[in-house]
Parts: sequence; C-alpha cells; structure tokens
Amino acid sequence: MLLDTKIALVTGGGTGIGKAIAGAMLAEGAKVIIIGRTESKLLQAQAELGSGVEIMVCDITIEPQVAKVYETIMSNHGKLDILINNAGTSFKEKAYELSYESWKKVIDINLNGAFLCARDAMKIMVNQKSGRIINIGSISGQMGRPLNAPYTSSKFGIEGLTRAFALDGRDHGVAVSVIHPGNVATNIISKDEIPKREKEGFVLLEDLGKLAVTMLTMSPNVNILGSVILPITQPYLGRG
Repeated sequence: MLLDTKIALVTGGGTGIGKAIAGAMLAEGAKVIIIGRTESKLLQAQAELGSGVEIMVCDITIEPQVAKVYETIMSNHGKLDILINNAGTSFKEKAYELSYESWKKVIDINLNGAFLCARDAMKIMVNQKSGRIINIGSISGQMGRPLNAPYTSSKFGIEGLTRAFALDGRDHGVAVSVIHPGNVATNIISKDEIPKREKEGFVLLEDLGKLAVTMLTMSPNVNILGSVILPITQPYLGRG
C-alpha cells in the first residue's frame, strides 16, 4: 500500500488514462477524487473502480468550478497529496483550415485548464510543504504530427508548464512531473483484443498506471521530471 493515506485528484478521470491511473493509485491505498464534465462517465468509473473513489462534475476551463473542487477537497480531507493533470481533447484538421474556435477549445482544455488545476493544487501543496503533480503530456509535445496543430501546441505547452511549476515548487517540497505517452490503447477493448493491440503497437493502460505509481512513490527529495512511455515499435526514434 505505497500510497496509503494519500489524497489524490485526477482530472478527466472518468475514462482512459485518467481512470487507469486512478485505479492504480487506489490499488496502492490512495483516496481518489475523479473529476470531469460528464456525470454519467464519472458514475460509471466510480462503479468500476469501487470504494475509495469520490466524483465531482467540473469543467476545468471554468475557474470558479476548479476553485470549488479544491475547496471541497480541503473541507472533506484537509489536504491534497497528488494531482494527476490528465484532462484533454484533440481532433484532426489542417492548421491552415483551423477555426479560432476549434483552436481555442483545445488550448483551453489541454493547457489553460491544466494551468488552473496545477495552480490551485500548488497553493495547497506549498502551504503543506509536500505534494506531487503529474501532468499528462504526449510525444506530440516533443515531435509534432500532421493535422494536430492545437493538440501539438498544447502539449509543447504542457512541457513548459511542468518545468515552470517544478521550479516554483522545488523550494517547498513539491515535485512536478510530466508523462509523455505514445500510442495508448484508450478505447474499451476486450481481453481477447489485448495481445492484438500489443502487436499493433499500443501502450496498455495498466502500464501507464504502473509508471505513474512509480513516479509518485519516489523518495520525497526525488523527482522524475519527465518520462516517455511508448510501444517499442512506434516510429518515434530515428528515421524509420
């Protein structure tokens, strides 16, 4: 129970990577709060993950809603040990055909929302002189791909956000990190499909959960600043 007594918040925790990391932390004894915009997804995740999970509906692009989440956590638990800054969105479109509305939607969720959540978490953690924040980036934040201008830009921004918050938190015992995943098997798949997905070059959600727990359970004076997790077959390194 490596995270026993820890209070953790996961944004976008109703599905995919967020839910997987929430489950991994629960297995290690943490009390987990998951937030998202869609209550039905949160309720389904809560039913699947079991006891130890609290849910709150929140749009992370709306500052008062984010503030309310942290007020509730402090009222109910008196502390916050972990933030998994995971909520995000994306779509495919040529950069020169992109509307400002579409651009702004992605940047607001992926970067501005991440800032609001990290900022309010950091206020608590600086005051208590401890805490860990993990931002979920992407290898698109290191090497862009076509038809992804707002997503790529937002994930490059997450790298900068991580470094800035890590600098401002280090004198107060707060560690800030980023995970850059490659292709992840985020759709709902049957167990029979898992070996196929491995061969096709997807990181399984359970492996992301393991990585997050490893980063969260370092000694208090140690931070894994950044980690890249990707299938060994993904054409990311070198020129394939």
